[in-house]
Amino acid sequence: MYELLVRFDPHGLHDAAKAWTALGHAAESIGQRHRSQVNGPLCGNWEGDDAKAALEYMAKTEQQLNVVKMESDTAALVLNTVADRMHQAQTNLTNAVKRAVDAGLTVASDGVVSLPPADRGEANDPEAQKARQQLGSEMKGFQDWINNALKDAQAASDQGNTALGRLSSNVLDPTEANLAGATNAAAAAMKDLGLVDPYIPDGKDPEKSAAWWKGLTTEQQEAYLALHPKEIGKLDGLPASVRDEANRLVLDEKLDAYRTGKPGDFGINEDEYKSRIAAMEEIRRKLTASDGNPEQHRMFLLGIDPDVHNGRAIVSTGNPDTSQHTAVFVPGTGTVLSGVPGQMDHIRRLQKAAEDKADDETVAVVSWLGYETPEWGDASVAFTDRGDAGAPDLRNFTKGLRVAEGGNGVCSHLTVMAHSYGTYVVGAAARDGGVNADDILALGSPGMGVDKASELNIDPKHVWVGTARDDFIREVAGDLSGPAPQNMYFGAQNIRIDTSGHGGYWDAGPGGTSESLQNQGRIIAGRPPTVLPRIPH
Repeated sequence: MYELLVRFDPHGLHDAAKAWTALGHAAESIGQRHRSQVNGPLCGNWEGDDAKAALEYMAKTEQQLNVVKMESDTAALVLNTVADRMHQAQTNLTNAVKRAVDAGLTVASDGVVSLPPADRGEANDPEAQKARQQLGSEMKGFQDWINNALKDAQAASDQGNTALGRLSSNVLDPTEANLAGATNAAAAAMKDLGLVDPYIPDGKDPEKSAAWWKGLTTEQQEAYLALHPKEIGKLDGLPASVRDEANRLVLDEKLDAYRTGKPGDFGINEDEYKSRIAAMEEIRRKLTASDGNPEQHRMFLLGIDPDVHNGRAIVSTGNPDTSQHTAVFVPGTGTVLSGVPGQMDHIRRLQKAAEDKADDETVAVVSWLGYETPEWGDASVAFTDRGDAGAPDLRNFTKGLRVAEGGNGVCSHLTVMAHSYGTYVVGAAARDGGVNADDILALGSPGMGVDKASELNIDPKHVWVGTARDDFIREVAGDLSGPAPQNMYFGAQNIRIDTSGHGGYWDAGPGGTSESLQNQGRIIAGRPPTVLPRIPH
């Protein structure tokens, strides 16, 4: 072992790591081309049983490529880590040997330290004997130094061997490759190397998260994305493209876990189990169908967590980092994971309405189901606790949008809009620190948690309220969540609404585009909507 460590050259392992990294890059590039040029275009335009079977097969192909990427990055990280540790052990060994030799000791070819042969006159020289005794007492320290270097090298080698053994030898076999298995293997490999808790920001400060991400090398960013997608996908302040890549991995992992599991594994009943799988499959289908579109009409998955109560998902149509106008829509009561595919259609309509008014300026619209919504039919809808709990997360998210777009040199016009109970979430977030918005729009609001629009940390002239004449919310507004926003004393501006009911604000109307929808488009695009006098209530 001693001679092997002396001759060790870390470049060999580093070169092997580069080869694995290159393979990961190739898999990622092929996967992206497959999504944008094959699966994406076909997904939205190919129908029938054969199409369904083929699309499922192609989705599995993309998953295999993700597995290749993840395992390649894991192999590269293992090899680089072992190379660095072995090189450090070699450096320690070299220093120990040099210091031992400089002190007058002998180091054999097997690393054993010994005293040099005694000189002929040493037996009659008390000073020489004393010096030899002193050297002998130091000999154990040098031997321990050498032995520790050898142990460290052996430990690094053993850990690397175990970690690499975690990876699949059948990664291209569709019956063997799965993201859940690859994720578990990567986590186990990291544990083998003692890399269980790499530093990742806690996500409480988007500016710190963004600075941390920018400070990583490209290789480090790729490793974090491949090995820690769940944590990276949650970080407000990171680029939308990065969060999308991470969260799509999370979505695929979750789908794998649910498809191979059973309801009891997730603490839910059979109906909820099937509902979550169906929702995730449809979210994935809609994401894939958008992949062949230009960036302004692509969908970005900015957050996903099907396991929490009601589920969480944050989806954008268009890239909010580069768009000139961005809207964040917060849904209200009864919106759960199974409703996210419908929300994806909903934000498409809002984007189209805004683009019609934006004079060729780019628009992105985000559906932010980032909090636990109350449910119809139980007491949760009558209390503000879920809105209060979600408000800080919304505030963090909108701050993160500003941070991420600033990294692109963009300062877009931002609208934060909501419906029903979601308007209370927006109100609470704005009241307690602001939501970084240029405009706030509340539709069918029961109350925003403030007495006046001026308490929302924004110019009241940019607080817009829309309430249909026959929306039942008029009868309950002001009971719990503060005064009704359409009340003239609230101080907001009432936009013209020509649609009907609590859920009709996005109906196209008889003429193809309702005034309700057009006014929302105008506000998102930074154009003045048609307004009504403030109505006493």
